[in-house]
Amino acid sequence: MESIPKCLLLPIDGSEEALLPIRFVSRLFPQLDQINLILSYFVPSLPPVYKQRLTSKEMIKKKKELLRDREKHARDALDHAKQILSRHGFSADLIQEHLQEKAMSVAHHACRLADIKKVDAVLVQKRVSSPLEGFLRDDPSNALLHYCIVSPVWFLEGEVDPSKAVICLQNEAASLRAADHAAFMLADTQTAIELLHVTHSAPHRFTSPAFAQSTELENWLKTEAGREISPIVAGSCDILKTAGIADTRVRITILPGREKEGKVAAEIIHYAKQHEIGIVVLGHSDPEGVWSFLKTSVTKKILGDFENMAVWVNQ
Repeated sequence: MESIPKCLLLPIDGSEEALLPIRFVSRLFPQLDQINLILSYFVPSLPPVYKQRLTSKEMIKKKKELLRDREKHARDALDHAKQILSRHGFSADLIQEHLQEKAMSVAHHACRLADIKKVDAVLVQKRVSSPLEGFLRDDPSNALLHYCIVSPVWFLEGEVDPSKAVICLQNEAASLRAADHAAFMLADTQTAIELLHVTHSAPHRFTSPAFAQSTELENWLKTEAGREISPIVAGSCDILKTAGIADTRVRITILPGREKEGKVAAEIIHYAKQHEIGIVVLGHSDPEGVWSFLKTSVTKKILGDFENMAVWVNQ
């Protein structure tokens, strides 16, 4: 199947941390000639006093200095980011720049830009602080989940091994959107894919090939709990198969666990760590939906606790 170009958005702020997702992307995709990347830098706005009409020569001079320094910092950050991208094999022809004055939170700006550019994912490095107020400070997930309604967000932390991915399934259309996103992004990679469903009704953990399902999985899907998730499982398998992903790369795991918000998150993180899974793909729906905890608890719990992983969040 012919490769389809992909577009990623990387907000930067001049820090080395903001550039860490570059290494993950270069390891995930064996060929980078189909990866378009937008570097966005949102410069801080000038203090209000400099937005007024200035009459003092001293104030006018100070404003010019501020603008010159601000432009230099932005140019230095963009040039440095492009150098890092070049070292990792990205084509200069496929790198775009977006420079904009910050009028609201950077998370809001980044998500709006992502929607306008129709990017396939926004890349965000998890960290505890940032010089940009309102973005990547303490917990960036709230603002990003609030504003990035259309574009998936990839949260990254630590050293991520992209060789294995798990797509978390619940009885929600959001799970199919997550599967669709993962299929599109992973079709050209060698990443092994696992469809994971956590349920209290499973007597024990069992794993089956996805496209030629085992008798144990077929029998469980006929139970009451199995019938509820069966359309999502079948739909996800169809999505992956349509994307041209080989059956040898995909399997299904049913994992016993309590279906309470925090417990589901803990089960997913523990399973991913135990099996050295680097990519966790989540879908969550409108907070008014039946599985609203995917937005309020499971997703946020995972984003708060994950280490050495990439968590892909789809709405």
